[in-house]
Amino acid sequence: MRAEKGSEFMTDRTRGALIAIVATAALVLAGCGSNDHDHDHPMDQGGPAAASTTPPPPPLPAPFTDVDQDDAEAVLVAAAESLFSYRPAEQSSQVDAAAATRPLLDDRFFAANEAGFGVLAPITGAMWERWRSQGAAVTATAQVTSDAHPADQPARISRVLAVTVTAHAPDGTELDRMQWPVYMSATKLGVWRVSAVAVR
Repeated sequence: MRAEKGSEFMTDRTRGALIAIVATAALVLAGCGSNDHDHDHPMDQGGPAAASTTPPPPPLPAPFTDVDQDDAEAVLVAAAESLFSYRPAEQSSQVDAAAATRPLLDDRFFAANEAGFGVLAPITGAMWERWRSQGAAVTATAQVTSDAHPADQPARISRVLAVTVTAHAPDGTELDRMQWPVYMSATKLGVWRVSAVAVR
């Protein structure tokens, strides 16, 4: 009687062990028979949606399409070259040049100083009329200097730019050449815009 009970006891243990072995083998075989895609996790499919980013600013109109609006100095240089380049045969004064530069200017700054742009650079009315009569094209080049300037702030920088203005006759003859320092500031309004200009 004891032997039979013992046999039953051993049989139960054996049966349990066999079940465990079979289950383990089934799992192993299932793993071997699967392909790589069976192990893909949602995170393996590129993970969560990409982190949200600030949308790019609207493109600038010509002739500023190549200006990097995230580069404050690039905006200052482009604005200076536009502000001091003139087409006297088509423009009535420096105010028109400022209006053409408006895409690079802070709107509040432009609105508050629109009339003052007419005397921004040391150019007389007589000179403007002479250029007009000569059919002159007046172009400016600008570069940032190493002159001292206020410390940069996260959303505002100031620089001194050297501006050279040259007037050419239609045949390419140089009529006038002038140079002056220009003190400029740019403010970050999502992108950089010119917020102060002074000629010294």
